[in-house]
Parts: sequence; C-alpha cells; structure tokens
Amino acid sequence: MSPERSAAKPETPEQDLVLVEDRGEYAVLTINRPEKRNAMSSAARQRFRSALAETVDKKAVVLTGIGPSFCAGVDLVEARNTPRQPSRPSQALQSWTQCQADLRAHPAIFVAAVNGFALGGGSTLINNCELAVAAESATIGTPEIGFGAWPTQAGPAMIKRVLPKHAAEIIFSATRIDAATAFRMGLVNEVVPDDRLLERACEIAAHIAAFDAIALDWGKKAYHHLQGLDWDDALDYSTYTSTIVGLEQGAAAGAGIDGFAAGHRGSGQGA
Repeated sequence: MSPERSAAKPETPEQDLVLVEDRGEYAVLTINRPEKRNAMSSAARQRFRSALAETVDKKAVVLTGIGPSFCAGVDLVEARNTPRQPSRPSQALQSWTQCQADLRAHPAIFVAAVNGFALGGGSTLINNCELAVAAESATIGTPEIGFGAWPTQAGPAMIKRVLPKHAAEIIFSATRIDAATAFRMGLVNEVVPDDRLLERACEIAAHIAAFDAIALDWGKKAYHHLQGLDWDDALDYSTYTSTIVGLEQGAAAGAGIDGFAAGHRGSGQGA
C-alpha cells in the first residue's frame, strides 16, 4: 500500500471544529467534523463552548452541521479509548453536560438547522435549541439502548420535549425517525427541502433578531424555567420576568407599546 493511501486523514484544526459566521444581529454556528459525522470529540466540545462565548452578544444563533450529519453526538470511539480520570462531579460538570448548560444559558434564541442525521447528543442539541427546522432528509434518534446503555442526556431531553409515548418510541426502539415524523411529534417546527434549510433557519433568526435583546434574553430564561412550574408559580415567575425586563430596559421600557399606540407597526405587531 502506498504511503498516500495508508496515511491517516489529519484531524480538523481545533479552531475550525465549530465555525462562527457573524451576520450582524445573529450568527451561524456550524459543527465542522464531517469525517466523523460531526461527532463531538473533546476538542470539538471545547471549541463549541468557545464559539458560544464568541456569540454572546447575538440575539439569535443558527446551529447546523457540515456534510450529511447535523451531529452524531459525543465521539464514542474517542471516549472508549480515553482513560478515565479521577473527577469530582459535584465540583465540575462533564464537558458535554457543560456544552448543553452553556447552550441553555446563552442569551440568544437558538434555531437548529437539522441536516442529515442527529443522533444521541445531536438530538439533545435540537431539544435544547428553542426552535428547529429540519431538512426533508433529516433523521433523528437516540441509539444508546442499542449499545446497552441509557441516553444520559438525550433521554431526559426527549422526555421533556415530546409526549411520553413518543419519547418511549424514540428511546426504546433505538431507531431513527424521519423529518415528517419529527414534525408530527413536535421535535421540529417545520420541514423544508434540503436546499432551503439554512436559508429558512436564517430567515427565522433574522426575524427574531429584530426584537429587543433584553426581552429575548430574559424571555429565554423564563421559557426554560416556566416549564417546570405549576400555574401559580409560573404566573409569579412570569410577573417577575416582566418586571425585570422593564427595569433592565430603563427609559426604553414600553417604547414598543408607545409606538403601537401611535400607529406604528413593528415586527410581530400585526398590520
């Protein structure tokens, strides 16, 4: 065998494992490890966190992947071959858990643009994005049961996002569902032709990015927090959020309502 044929393909440089495209008020993050189906190695997870930090000033972020995969979850081969190190889990989150925590805590509204397949941790990314658009060719699944394992993060993420029977179907069958089924189950907001995926996701991000940054930031916090509350507690927290938004906006508070009363119509305010 020639040296050219036997040489291993070099790994993508760490800085390029997640690409950041600045589009003004919003950004596009692209997982760029196509030779591994965008599986998240330790270096990719580290880069993902730094990419999130780079976009903390954005109102909306589109998350997608390069090639035939959105994200194949954590790189299981690397994880299997990496010796376990002593850890203090009460002091520090596992790196993939921290990626998800950073995503949820990020002030921007995230739009998943699901190309190809999203498996395991890839489905967790979709569920932790506030919105999701799927290409017609997309497939989503949690294959962990097929490996004799429990989906540590993909399981609860799925259970919290879809009806119990749908979650059980995805988790315990360990089979992938197509984009149309994902839409029916409520995993994604819409399905579009493959060649329209990024365009449509960016349309949604640009629309959201026209809104007030403070309202979006605190609104995202409320959106995630309210899901675990009963009605009375949810109403209390929602009232608290409204108060904080007004205080943070200062003199600009109520500007949208004042404009509406004066006859001006902004985005989302009707004709």
